[in-house]
Amino acid sequence: MKKILCLFGALTLLLASCSSDDSSSDSSNVLLKKTVVTNSDGEKYTTNYQYDGNKIVSAIDDTGDANLYYTYTGDLITKIEFKYPDGTIDQINTFSYNAEGKLTTFVRVEPNMDWGHKEVYTYNADGTILVTSYSGDSETQTGEGVTSTIKFVNGEVSEILAITANQTNHKYTYDNKNNPTKNILGMDKIAFVDGEGNGVKLNILTDTVDGDLWGNSTFTYNDQGYPTKEVNTGSDSLGTTEYFY
Repeated sequence: MKKILCLFGALTLLLASCSSDDSSSDSSNVLLKKTVVTNSDGEKYTTNYQYDGNKIVSAIDDTGDANLYYTYTGDLITKIEFKYPDGTIDQINTFSYNAEGKLTTFVRVEPNMDWGHKEVYTYNADGTILVTSYSGDSETQTGEGVTSTIKFVNGEVSEILAITANQTNHKYTYDNKNNPTKNILGMDKIAFVDGEGNGVKLNILTDTVDGDLWGNSTFTYNDQGYPTKEVNTGSDSLGTTEYFY
């Protein structure tokens, strides 16, 4: 995801394993506390995650880029604000749901660019979701709509198929282990926004986009089956990510 992927050193992998072992009594209480990303140039940046119970409050990194701040209504994530360290807002994502708690609308606004993007979701009887996307200024997002279909296997996004021209197609494969964000309330409801899929309970191994291998990940896991290290060699790779719990 793109925008929401920001949810992703002196500490070593040994320390990561020891930290994870402290939570070994109940894997349902495991929460991601920190990630350390090393890019292809050898540069590192760290992101720290804060929670209120199982609700994520913020994701703060040390690069000076925009940090993420989350707002809930009940157990549903209804807003994510991207703010620079000086408080300037770079982006606002808002989420609307129906009475069943299913996501109906996603809006991404970039106020500094006066730009907005909106997605409207229709749930089909066969379990797929029809997505109609609009782009325009930050107030209206009333450009001509384009459509795609999201397919699922075992609750995970398996494919995003373009219906309208000039849209990208994604195809995903997964492992059978625990996603670092699986215990964060509300994350599973927004795992398909902004034209890409994210793992809900499992981790994405490959993301193939129109024949190009964007993501190609190999994971190292702790005793509870949560990743402690990810090496991504795909064309859209961040590099290597270490996970701390």
